[in-house]
Amino acid sequence: MNKQSLMPRVAVVLAALGAVAAGSAFSAQAATSQTPTASVSTAAESQGELFPELNGLRIKAVNSNDVYLVLDGRRHLIPSSVTYSALFESTDGVRLVLTTANIADRGPLTAYAYLARSTDDTTVYLVSNGYKREISATAIDKFGFNQQAVRTTYPSVLAALPSAAPLT
Repeated sequence: MNKQSLMPRVAVVLAALGAVAAGSAFSAQAATSQTPTASVSTAAESQGELFPELNGLRIKAVNSNDVYLVLDGRRHLIPSSVTYSALFESTDGVRLVLTTANIADRGPLTAYAYLARSTDDTTVYLVSNGYKREISATAIDKFGFNQQAVRTTYPSVLAALPSAAPLT
């Protein structure tokens, strides 16, 4: 990808990240922003693109109550406020964006996804969609995961789950 073809994509990402949502991630109130906006092409909306630079962000579209977590450059719906609270410290890190349609959709996180570690190890994992994903200490802070919500379980429970790529 050359520098000129990258510029419109970067402009859309920057415009979308310009406003930060205030208040609850699941509130019905739409926040407004003075940030300039950019239009997104219909082709990008219908298929979606990968945005690895957004990994770890929680995003919410202006006219929607749905909150997504970006993993591997794709958006994953956080299915409920219960799941949200089991994973994150607060709603302060949710970013208000113009649209989420331009980001490739990878489906929702599992209802009741959770953070876990075994009784014999301090490694923390995100458990969702039938997989465990190791979370580095840096990623715990970057993603805003709630360390107080980490469940302690038997090593055999985590060993039974297949591993997915770690979150760093």
